[in-house]
Amino acid sequence: MKRTGPIELKDAFKQATDDQDKICQPEKTVATVKKRMQSMDLKILEKTERIDNGRLDIPVFFSTCGHDARAVIGTRKQMGKGATPAQAEASAVMELAERFSFFSFYKNRSYTQTGTREQFREEAISFTQIAKSVHDESDDLSAAKKIFETLPLRWTGAWNLTREKEVLVPIDWFYAINAFNGPSAGNCVEEALVQGICEIVERHVSSLISRKRLPAARIDPQSTTDRLVMEMLDKYARAGVELFVNDFTLDMGIPSIAVLAYDPATFPAKSEIVWTAGTTPGPEKALSRALTEVAQLAGDFNSGANYEASGLPKFTRLGDAAYIMEAPGPISMTDLPDLSNENIRKEVEALIQALGQRDYEVLTIDTTHPQLAVPALYTIIPGAHFRERAAGTSVAMFAAKIATENFGPDDAIRRLTEMERLLPGKYFIQFYLGNCHLEKGDPRLALTHFSRALDLSLDLASARQDIPSIYSYMGVCYKDLGDYENALAVLAKGEALDARRTDIYNLMGFCHFMRKEHEAAIRCFEKVIQLDPGSAIDYANIASNYRDMGRTQDAVQYYRLALELDPSIDFARDNLARLAGDNS
Repeated sequence: MKRTGPIELKDAFKQATDDQDKICQPEKTVATVKKRMQSMDLKILEKTERIDNGRLDIPVFFSTCGHDARAVIGTRKQMGKGATPAQAEASAVMELAERFSFFSFYKNRSYTQTGTREQFREEAISFTQIAKSVHDESDDLSAAKKIFETLPLRWTGAWNLTREKEVLVPIDWFYAINAFNGPSAGNCVEEALVQGICEIVERHVSSLISRKRLPAARIDPQSTTDRLVMEMLDKYARAGVELFVNDFTLDMGIPSIAVLAYDPATFPAKSEIVWTAGTTPGPEKALSRALTEVAQLAGDFNSGANYEASGLPKFTRLGDAAYIMEAPGPISMTDLPDLSNENIRKEVEALIQALGQRDYEVLTIDTTHPQLAVPALYTIIPGAHFRERAAGTSVAMFAAKIATENFGPDDAIRRLTEMERLLPGKYFIQFYLGNCHLEKGDPRLALTHFSRALDLSLDLASARQDIPSIYSYMGVCYKDLGDYENALAVLAKGEALDARRTDIYNLMGFCHFMRKEHEAAIRCFEKVIQLDPGSAIDYANIASNYRDMGRTQDAVQYYRLALELDPSIDFARDNLARLAGDNS
């Protein structure tokens, strides 16, 4: 098990304040990190390149992963943003360093020790903080505590910055909740802490405002005094892009600003409504972060880019965004709190104090890669909200999820059956039992558990977000049984509740393909690609339908598109070779 040990904050005076606040210029950051990556015996970085088309003239960069980084992270590219090319490139390089460091740490079993909370009771994080991490205030907590206390998890050392003490935390528990919200990297520990803390606060306020549709006050963007922010505002105006700037700070005492943007000239044919937020110690940099994030996601508002929503949902109709666009205001940037300081150490202390006053504790795990040696952390704030997580979470629900994911199906079924004894009638236990039986190759028995989960969830407001997943898994069962008609019927019910589920459209496409309804199948796979343009397998699926329709030229085109995105799809390569004599 790795111990994080005391994190002693040191003075870190800002030497670069254009766009982002750093202790050195972005050119130096890029040079230093690239040199370290090149000196390693691992291939981490292949190249960096600017990828915006210049319409907005707000730079966006890719850092392309080397083969070792791809194996660790699971993606081919990381994106970086900034008001200047140098800062955008630095952002892309540091994003790669951050992700590579985090996933290297998470996948290294020697950094953790598996056991139950009972085994680590003296040093372990309190159960109160565990319950807070999933906002569980239910009457089930007594039984849930018994379940949690005996659940084997992977524990590692973290430093509690609020209480200034080390504590052991179950990293797989928090990863199941936060995923990779919270990893950060910087030129120094203090930079990384500001980034990690602010990212979690940004996701927290974004989740609350979007879920509850809170009318966050509009900010007059002309009240900014930051030179680069004013330049970016002018660039958006020259391109004809409409901006709506809102105060997302809520009562957190840390400035958060959201920007909603769309281009009336190109929406919806070539652009989307983009909505994102930025949180930093000072409001000017928070607005800068949000503006550069819009540029990163928008694809210059003329390229047909399709971004993946994260902290905030994606609006497809302007009417749905009315509560943001027509919010009360405007207020001035000076109305927002300002914790900025020329010494980043003091900013970290102010962030911790602001959160502590609101009963949030800040914990961080040192994930710095020993060879890369770029300061990297994984910050955890129990009680923070995340939009991507279902609203009706609980300790028992996450315990059931982890039991299903971490143990073989037989062991998981035993644990879930014991959970059912302690907490009878919980839909999520039936759902995960269905998962286990499906993994064991028994779709018929799995279907009975998913049907039971559906019956138990239909009248629960807290389960509304999970019902499309239940329908999706029922579709898998029917598909595995060869009953494509019933599969399509239940998948259509899931689609009616959530029309942005790529898993549902992929399954529907497969069922239509098996029924030789090729045009319907293609329409389903096209919907997946609209939602996830990087889904190589769905380009290949479209190609296979064109192949069976006798449209060889179209099939060849789509197999090639699939292989450009993912050369490892064997059936695409084999079919392409047969259709085009192309062995490349």
